[in-house]
Amino acid sequence: MKGFLQLIIILSVFIWVACEDTVPDYNTVHDFELHSSNRVSSLQMTEDEYNDYINNDGFSDGSIRLPLVQDVYERFPDKYDFIFFVLNEPTIPSSLNYYGKLVGVSNSVEGIGLAQYDYSSDYGSSGKLKAIMQLTGLEYLKYGPALHELAHQWANFALPTHSVNATGSDITSFFYGSHWGFTGGSSPGQLGGFNQSSLVLNGGNSYTVDSFGTFANGGNGVPFNEFELYLMGMLPLSSVTNFDMFTEITSLTINESGWNFNASNRTTYTPESIEEFLGERIPSFESSQKDFKLLVVVITDTPLTDDEWNKVDATAEWFSKKEDDGTSLYNFWEATSGVGSITIEN
Repeated sequence: MKGFLQLIIILSVFIWVACEDTVPDYNTVHDFELHSSNRVSSLQMTEDEYNDYINNDGFSDGSIRLPLVQDVYERFPDKYDFIFFVLNEPTIPSSLNYYGKLVGVSNSVEGIGLAQYDYSSDYGSSGKLKAIMQLTGLEYLKYGPALHELAHQWANFALPTHSVNATGSDITSFFYGSHWGFTGGSSPGQLGGFNQSSLVLNGGNSYTVDSFGTFANGGNGVPFNEFELYLMGMLPLSSVTNFDMFTEITSLTINESGWNFNASNRTTYTPESIEEFLGERIPSFESSQKDFKLLVVVITDTPLTDDEWNKVDATAEWFSKKEDDGTSLYNFWEATSGVGSITIEN
């Protein structure tokens, strides 16, 4: 019996040592913690590092952002299309001037007005990573602007849009680049623009439309419109209804009935003219990627409290749902009309 007990003890020690040997030894600069839901995680900085990161917008500084993402890849596998950093802040810090920002890492899509590129190796990925996003509040994944920033992976690189910075009768519009500005759509877009169906032609280059935003239209409170969905690979071009883009805007009046403006140039886009202008989208709708993997990492200088974990985990669960959530907000599945999906896991 004594020999039998000794054998059990020896085997137990052997099994314990074997288990210990299988524990991964992550060579990370920062401390990472994973929530039990396997949806969200945290990256803990020192207090000084965190304050410097917030006060000097470290995310926008490549010399800080790249090593930070490289550290993430020391802990997590290279299987994510997107990595979202979420600041452990109740609302946007006063030192930052954006609610969310997306930095492109790679693009393999043709026909959206954007050249192909791949900087993924700089971040520690072998070509999988598409973009890095930072959201400056703990619950901004749900309340916006997560959908808006995701749209920037594909848009707007396509159209030479215009906007204005004032109302008046003697104004000059300017090139607006990455947002829709005075451009119509099947609905007000994530990147701005008006509802095309509200357009009234007053004559003499005068137009009226329902109120809209040139930059955005309400965070996660609006879905992607048809043209946005096409650029994302979520809709065939044949399903994009005609829309107008206005440039050379010379006057703007805003009142309760909508926006009244004058514009010297009006360009109507049809599926045919879009393809002629941009070329064929490759991959096409039929073969484009529609399901994406997302890693959510909370940037913090203290361990997350149970309440903070619960808040960020709830937003991740909501954003990745493949069903109507019954509220006025749109998760990714809803915003893509049930065509696209996002899996959030760590």
